[in-house]
Amino acid sequence: MNPKEHPNRLDDCNPTTFHAIVSTITEFTGMPHAEAEARVWNEVIEPGWNVRRDVARFGVTPFHFDDHMARLYGEGDGFIFDSLLFWARPIRQSWIRHTLDRIQTHAERTHRQGGDLRVLMFGDGPGNDSLFLARRGVTVHYHEIPGSRTYDFAVARFRRCGLWGTRILPAESPLSQMTEQYDVVVSFEVLEHLPEPLAQIVQISSILKTGGLAFVTDDFGDLTPALPTHLRSSARYLGATPFLFMRQGMRLTWYSTEELFKPYEFTKSEFASTWRDRLSLMRDRNVRGHYLSRPFGRLSRFIAKLPYFRFSKGR
Repeated sequence: MNPKEHPNRLDDCNPTTFHAIVSTITEFTGMPHAEAEARVWNEVIEPGWNVRRDVARFGVTPFHFDDHMARLYGEGDGFIFDSLLFWARPIRQSWIRHTLDRIQTHAERTHRQGGDLRVLMFGDGPGNDSLFLARRGVTVHYHEIPGSRTYDFAVARFRRCGLWGTRILPAESPLSQMTEQYDVVVSFEVLEHLPEPLAQIVQISSILKTGGLAFVTDDFGDLTPALPTHLRSSARYLGATPFLFMRQGMRLTWYSTEELFKPYEFTKSEFASTWRDRLSLMRDRNVRGHYLSRPFGRLSRFIAKLPYFRFSKGR
C-alpha cells in the first residue's frame, strides 16, 4: 500500500483521541472492542494501570530487573496502552517534533536530505515516533525486542500504513552486536528501564558516526507506583545524563526548555572529552541545577506528580 494513495489512513497511523486509540488497539491486537475500551479508559484515569496489570500477571518485583520483568517485556501488552496514551499528550509529541526540526537542520548543514540519513529508533515501543518521522520523509530503522507483543503490534501498524520496508526498516540486532553506523540515534525514556544503562550509552556512541546526533530523554530516579519497570539500580544517575554521554565523547549541543531536557541532543566528537567539557556543562545553570539537586530529585518528582501540583502546573 502506498500511503500517498490513502491519505485517510495516514491520519489513523498515530491516533490521539480516545476512540481512535481504542480502534487501533482493537485492529492490531485482535482484542475485543469492549475489553480494549475498558483498558484504555483505565489507563486514562490511572496512568500506568496496564503495565501494573502486567507486573501482577508476571510476578514482577517493582523496580528490579530479572527474568520475570524480561518476560513482561516479551509477552505483556501493557506498554501498548501506556505508550499510545502517553504519546497522545501534546507535550510528549513535542519531543519528536523538536527532534525532527534538529534532524532537518543537521541534514541541511551536511548538505543531505532527511531521507538520506541513517536514523536508529532505539526502543520505540509501539512505533509512534518512527511513524511520525517516516511520514515526514525520514527513513528510520526501528529497534524493539523482536517477537514481543509490542514489536508485533508496531510492525502491523507499519505495514498497514504502507511504511514497513520502505521508510521504516527493521533493526533487530542488539546494540552490542550492531556494526552499522548511524547519523542519528533516537531513544526516549529507555535508559531507566535497562539494567546496564552505561553500557547502552557506550553502544550508542559506538554506532554513531563522528558528528552524528543522539536525541535522548530519561526518567532516572522516578520510582513511583505508576512506573514499576523503572529500575532502582539506575536511580543514582538522576541528573547525570549529560556527564554520562560526555564521557563517551558525546557533547551536549542542545536541549529543549519547553519540557526541560526532553529531549537532550548530544553530538559525537572525534576528540575525547576533557575537563573543559565538564566545566562547560557545570556552567550551564540548568544542567548544574539538575545535577546538584540529585539528593532531592525523588522528593521533587513525587511532589510534582501529586494532583494539586500537577493540575496547577498545567494552568
